Amino acid sequence: MEYCDGILCATHAELTDGIMTNAALMHACQRDKDLRVRRGCNGVSALYDINRLSAEYRTEAKRRHAATEAQAKARAFIDIIVIDQRAATYYEGVSIEGARGLSDEKRMLYTNSASILNACRVKLMKAEAEQKKVGKSRRVKMSDFWAAVAAHLPRVADIYPHSLPENPRVLQRKYQEYFRGGQPNYEVLISGKFRNKNAARVATPEQVAWLTKFLEHHTNLDGQEVADYYNTVCEAFGWPKVTRRTMLVWLQKLGWLVNAGRHGAKEYMNRYGMQNKRFAPTAPMLFWSLDGWTVELYYKKRTEGKRGGRTTYCNRMTVVVVLDPFNKYPIGYATGYQESPELIKAALRDATNHTAQLFGQRLRPVQIQSDNYQIKIMLPTYGMAEYVTPAQVGNAKAKPIEPYFRRLNHKYAKKCSGNWSGYGITSRKESQPNMEWLNAHKGQIPDEAGVRAQIEWIIESERAAKREEYVAGFSRIPADRLLPMPIESYLLNFGQETGYKNTLEGSGLNVRLLGERRTYDSFDLEFRKYAHLRWSIKYDPDNMQEVLAVSDEGDIRILLKEKHLQPMALADRRPGDAEELQKVKDFNDELKRTVIEYDRQATEIARESLLRHPDLGNPYITGILTDSRGQNKDRKSQYRLEYTDVTEETAYEESAGAGIAESTRDLY
Repeated sequence: MEYCDGILCATHAELTDGIMTNAALMHACQRDKDLRVRRGCNGVSALYDINRLSAEYRTEAKRRHAATEAQAKARAFIDIIVIDQRAATYYEGVSIEGARGLSDEKRMLYTNSASILNACRVKLMKAEAEQKKVGKSRRVKMSDFWAAVAAHLPRVADIYPHSLPENPRVLQRKYQEYFRGGQPNYEVLISGKFRNKNAARVATPEQVAWLTKFLEHHTNLDGQEVADYYNTVCEAFGWPKVTRRTMLVWLQKLGWLVNAGRHGAKEYMNRYGMQNKRFAPTAPMLFWSLDGWTVELYYKKRTEGKRGGRTTYCNRMTVVVVLDPFNKYPIGYATGYQESPELIKAALRDATNHTAQLFGQRLRPVQIQSDNYQIKIMLPTYGMAEYVTPAQVGNAKAKPIEPYFRRLNHKYAKKCSGNWSGYGITSRKESQPNMEWLNAHKGQIPDEAGVRAQIEWIIESERAAKREEYVAGFSRIPADRLLPMPIESYLLNFGQETGYKNTLEGSGLNVRLLGERRTYDSFDLEFRKYAHLRWSIKYDPDNMQEVLAVSDEGDIRILLKEKHLQPMALADRRPGDAEELQKVKDFNDELKRTVIEYDRQATEIARESLLRHPDLGNPYITGILTDSRGQNKDRKSQYRLEYTDVTEETAYEESAGAGIAESTRDLY
């Protein structure tokens, strides 16, 4: 059965299925032309008005299709329901407590409920208009109307889920409240739970303030403890008491405000603070991140004491790793007993030397990221990069090397099953190794040399897997970002020191390195200028051809080269000895010219000063100043006169130096 133009109808198949014969139906149609409501054609079945059949057939049809009739009536009501878009827009903009809104399900329920009530109004207005035309005989009884609508609501909910009550009288009151004032009042459909209209035990600002202080207490009180403390205050003020469940609800509600007091500022910022999202460097050498890693590998250590020796098996080494996040390549590392400035420098030194192995020259990074460990001591070393960006204290998420350590532990260290110590202490117990097995087989735990070999295997395995990609990325480095590291900078940052001071002697700077006496010097005249200073020597044990001399204040730094050893016998002379000998001769000649020129300028300046101040007396009497010929007596009475012509003095100096022949003495 179905409704057609508001008339309850049945199809030909439904009527002829045991209710009446086809001949009887056709005969009834001949007698009543309005019995057939719709003719059948093109796959559409004919419909017949049930109420125009004889009482016998009408009763039987309604008995057989009672449920279908009710469904048909509900279908007729469903057909006039139109989704209220204004209601949908309103509920999308609803704000609860200033932040969150309604869920998708609630918005759909409230929108459908408003649309159903709008359909009820359309139906009532249509009945009212018909009543005005026909008269009171067609008056709609409200109790019957709302009972019928309430009966339709379960079937309507199959298509339009809603939150309307199915009780007719309650539904009528909801309708009247909804259309109070003549216009839809969408707010009345929202549950009072979302508007805090229900009775609340914690409602006033004073109550919330007390509750907040208990929730943010540094002892991290649980729900029951907070309830106990708060109820003590409630007794004094006459407030209603609360339960543990209420406190848990408030803890969730105020969590973003009180968690700083419960867990600390660092934990709060990690949980609620906004984090930056960054992408990996586009080329190698643009960014290095370094940190220390206590490797999850045990090693045994034997210690001797007055009462005998003892072997411990829970020792672990520390590795400082320098990571290039371009493809997470470990560009440098150093292993030690604990993290220290020396270990960090060793890792950076390894990273710098490794760049020479990969790219043919030592390079320095554009940027270095570190933690704040010994930052004041390490800043000069970190200064090898253009930019130094220490991560904020407590913000481990900012360092890409932190998750890298977890990956090394899981991928490589775990394979060393004989001495693997497991994950961090915050990991699940099920993920940790069997400590009973480790205790039973602790004899398999390697010594320090063995665990160092394991660490080297881990790093070299990582390098082997990623070296090709890393080297291929060298071409992506921008030209202005390719930063070579000069030997002076390398020695200053990573050079080892002898531990004592050295001064310049005639033979050069004599230094004892690794138990061997070596002599260094420089062809830079500036080195002679600071001959009075005591120098600290920085050197590279792998290449002691060059060292760096640094003053006590560190402001003067001069690169020295090891002196060339000349043979005593001319017969022992080797290729290159003559060139080195000539370099020394040229340097000494330049040194002489520099001293003579300096003395000449000083003499000229002093002589000019005396001419401006004749009251100082005849300077030649004191024997301090001589002329360019080294004469003093001949000038005693002429110091007020003009000086000898320059060309005259030049001719004299040339004649004085003529006739000096080169001798074998100049070869040494």
